[in-house]
Amino acid sequence: MKKNKFSLSAFLDDPRGRAALALLIAVFTWTLVTTVINPGTTQTYSGVPVDYSYGTSDYTSQGLDIVKKPDYKVRVTCTGNGSVLGGLDAADFIVYPDYSVVTGSGEVTLPLKVRMADGSLENQVKVELTDGQSSTVDVILDKVVERTFTVTTDVSDLKPASGYVLNSVSCSPSEVTIQGPETELNQISKVTAPVTMDSELSDSAVVQVDLEYTDQEGNPIQLEYAESSADRASVSFSVYQLANLPLTVDFLNAPPGFDVSKLPYTLSQQTLTVAGPSRQISTMTSLSVGYFDLSTFKLDKDWPMSIELPENIVSQENVTAVTLSFDSSNLARKVLNVSRDNIRVINLPANYQLEPENTRINNVTLIGPKDEIAGLSASNVVAQIDAQDIQVSVGKQNLTVQIYVPAASGVFAVGSYTVECNITSR
Repeated sequence: MKKNKFSLSAFLDDPRGRAALALLIAVFTWTLVTTVINPGTTQTYSGVPVDYSYGTSDYTSQGLDIVKKPDYKVRVTCTGNGSVLGGLDAADFIVYPDYSVVTGSGEVTLPLKVRMADGSLENQVKVELTDGQSSTVDVILDKVVERTFTVTTDVSDLKPASGYVLNSVSCSPSEVTIQGPETELNQISKVTAPVTMDSELSDSAVVQVDLEYTDQEGNPIQLEYAESSADRASVSFSVYQLANLPLTVDFLNAPPGFDVSKLPYTLSQQTLTVAGPSRQISTMTSLSVGYFDLSTFKLDKDWPMSIELPENIVSQENVTAVTLSFDSSNLARKVLNVSRDNIRVINLPANYQLEPENTRINNVTLIGPKDEIAGLSASNVVAQIDAQDIQVSVGKQNLTVQIYVPAASGVFAVGSYTVECNITSR
């Protein structure tokens, strides 16, 4: 078989051959121009951001930090091999401030520098900021500190309704941590949570308020660079209802059927203004100042009484104690011996039997109205043992007795009395 031989003349005579050759020549010419003939190609790249994180040791070593920096973008001009420039974009350049001029805190103008992100290109291209734009940037540097401030609630504008009082106020958070420039934090004297409401208050509430920052003169401060751990606070306040209640005394060790009205007493203060939750205080008609033990009574003696308020009830007066006085002008004292026959036991289980060992209880002291005491004899006095108040067991026990006079509702015993008893099982 005869082989076909390449013929240049035939190739050039063919229109397709001539077109391919022309394209090859064009490519070669372009490559030659951009890489050899014209290696000093210049190209501008826009939107290159200033990188503030580059070379920061020049100011951080002084204990400083940038507290204000503009969001600044520049154009850079790059000269070099055209084939290299064609593959670059804004991300291939680093524009950064020259922090070597920083000598302390305050506002400072820093010159800008530019370099290639890829260090291997430094010898292939020349890069610089484009003429006609600012080659500096203004920043503010300061010592960054952190301080904690107590949040003070301001409820001076709150107005309780008539018959109500603002009882307590709490704030969350109770303190805030502020971080920022030392010069700015030095201005802050107080952090306040101010509460304002248009209507008068008769109910407790929780409100959200913006925190306010003020200097020593009370002038407001707007935090320009500093940041607070909280900008708002939740303020809770309770509103209590007021009441003026008469004071009373509760008596301990009063005998069965005792008539307190026959023991006239007075308190150094008759009423007390208190406040409490509406649902609680609206049901109260009086206020007991505590308990008085009748067994400790003495004629012509006054007794200090600490005021014991119920839970959630708070006094609106600066009074914590009152004096209890008895009118002894119509009272008399009598001492009797109570016989064994007048010692009685109640609430004893049926399978037990109790017998007093004593033949009598000596020197029982009784107090009461003169007309009731005058005709009183030992036969009128009962010494009662309540088995519910003891641990009943077989054997001898020394048991407390309660003294009372069934026929005299105004008479009571002072002191304490016991009887030795023998308990047996049936």
